[in-house]
Amino acid sequence: MKPGDKVNWLYEPRGGYGYSMNVAAVVVTIGPKRVQIRAARRINGVWVQQTRWVSKERLSSRAEVVPEVDNINQESEQ
Repeated sequence: MKPGDKVNWLYEPRGGYGYSMNVAAVVVTIGPKRVQIRAARRINGVWVQQTRWVSKERLSSRAEVVPEVDNINQESEQ
């Protein structure tokens, strides 16, 4: 795993009663214990960037392209 890799983050919301979901993300930084990822979240109909520090065990590689996540830097630069 290296910065720029496309990953799926297995996210478990608080109070989700065991419910979990895959969230598409991109690796930003790798730390000694956790990995910083960038994911997209829809707020008021607009996709915004969020970064989170997550456990390496919660990540798996992703092959498909998700435009909201993979192109978010290009959109913010325009």
